[in-house]
Order: sequence, then structure tokens, then C-alpha cells
Amino acid sequence: MGKILLAEDEKILRTMINDSLSHFNHEVDEAENGEIAWKLWNSNQYDLLITDINMPLLGGIDLLKRIREKDAYFPVIMMTGVFFESVDDQIKDSDVSALLLKPFKLKDLIQTIEKILNRL
Repeated sequence: MGKILLAEDEKILRTMINDSLSHFNHEVDEAENGEIAWKLWNSNQYDLLITDINMPLLGGIDLLKRIREKDAYFPVIMMTGVFFESVDDQIKDSDVSALLLKPFKLKDLIQTIEKILNRL
């Protein structure tokens, strides 16, 4: 299916998402923070990035801004457990493909991924 970069600092959630995506035949690379995700994104070909907003070293919004400087259309799904209006404004400005509020159902994540990848 697709090659996905997953940036999430919570190991349990990262593992759970990876296992679910692998079950649906997606290849997943994991990053525990935005800096690692940025390095992976620059050195590999991905179809999609799934990133948490709040992460150490480099948060999801700053990661997204860096990616947008290189690829204005790269598909990105943002996840967050804490949502503020200022976050909403930053996400809108960066043209995010989807936003998932934690806790979300894995079924919803899979459906969102399939919609995005089917558009490519």
C-alpha cells in the first residue's frame, strides 16, 4: 500500500498505530520526535506523514513547516490530544490533509489514510 512516516513520542501509541498500519500492508518508519522524523523524511521516500503536534525537540507544527518549505503538497495527518484555536490557525496555514483528535479510533485513522493515499 503506502510507505508512511509516523512521528509520535508516546511509545505505546506509536507501536499500536504501527501494528495497525502494518496489518493493512503499509510500510511504517517510526520517529519518537520531530528531529528524527525530519531526518528520515529527508533521506527516504514516503507517501504520507502522520505526526503528533506536541513532541520533544521539534513539534509537529514546526516539522510540517519545514516539510512545506520543500514540498507544498506532501500529505500530512496531524494528531493531538490538546487543541487550541492558535493550533487550528497554524494548521490551516500549513494545509494539513487531516487532523485527528486523541483519543481517536484506529478505524478512523485507517479510513483517513486510505482516502489520502487513494488521491495520490
